[in-house]
Amino acid sequence: MQLSDSLSRVVLMCGVSGSGKTFYARKLETEGYVRLSPDELVWRRYGREVSEMPPDRQRSLFADAQEEVAQKLLEHISLGHKVVVDSTLCRRAKRDHLRAICRERGVEPSLVYMKASLPVLRGRLSLRRGTGADDQIVADDLLLTYFPNFQTPGPDESFFEMSQE
Repeated sequence: MQLSDSLSRVVLMCGVSGSGKTFYARKLETEGYVRLSPDELVWRRYGREVSEMPPDRQRSLFADAQEEVAQKLLEHISLGHKVVVDSTLCRRAKRDHLRAICRERGVEPSLVYMKASLPVLRGRLSLRRGTGADDQIVADDLLLTYFPNFQTPGPDESFFEMSQE
């Protein structure tokens, strides 16, 4: 049995940038899931410019995109679609927000945590060139902020862990 065989209609991906979330979410797309990505939304609107914006502006854009993803998630659940949310979901509160949306519609989402070590993340992110939503450059100083501040899912969150070592 593949992991995707045991997943629900909604899959919430989480992990630090470079951990393999998009790679796995795209695999689920081939199995009939609709992929929702805040990175895609921001990239379509601003392209490479987003990486040159001040950090506060970037955070604001991504927060807006995250809310748009939540709205699209509602729409797809209402239509009976299978959905994968391809986002870092770096905070428990963000995961809980999307879980609540799903549960209000009678859907129990699956959480997939893509675990990766700092050396693995550094290696992957060093290959990025800023050519698209899935290739956005994450500077090492940002990675060193994201990595220790990522809130790893707790045992009460019921999640699948996929180690990317």
